[in-house]
Amino acid sequence: MSDTLFLSLSIIFAFGILLMLGTALANLFYRVPYVPTKMRVIEKVLKVADLKKGQKVYDLGCGDGRFLIEASKKADIDATGFETAPIPYLLAYFSKWFHQAKISIRMKNFFQQNLKDADVIFCYLLPETLLELKNKFLTECHKGTKIICHTFPIEGLTPEKVVIKNKKAGLPTIYMYKI
Repeated sequence: MSDTLFLSLSIIFAFGILLMLGTALANLFYRVPYVPTKMRVIEKVLKVADLKKGQKVYDLGCGDGRFLIEASKKADIDATGFETAPIPYLLAYFSKWFHQAKISIRMKNFFQQNLKDADVIFCYLLPETLLELKNKFLTECHKGTKIICHTFPIEGLTPEKVVIKNKKAGLPTIYMYKI
């Protein structure tokens, strides 16, 4: 093996290790693990969301961007995802490019994003994180903003709609809140 090839492979390997470490640290620090949402769940969430043309849609902790890509296929929306973990962020970026989706993926902490212009917010987050976001939703979101949670409810808020878990169909409970 030539020195140049060995050096190139070493750099690629080191970059891969750094990406994995960065993702692990982001997951640990922000307590938002990367767990992809299944397509059948996305389809159900999109029915609950009832997206309309021109709506501003946020995905907090967007992972690989699949929810926003599918949402942008269903309606002409302004879709933005926020992700801090490097590997899911890169997956989202490349998936956006591959699908030629008109969505925005930002490597940004969603706690630092103002949510005032969101019409629909999708969250597949742990209960502790949703609880931390509750006041942010209540103070920043405008009247009528829909917040849709996959699997976990927002403690202290009453959902407007609940789609009960269906084990046979492989669907989790989906909660829809309206500010």
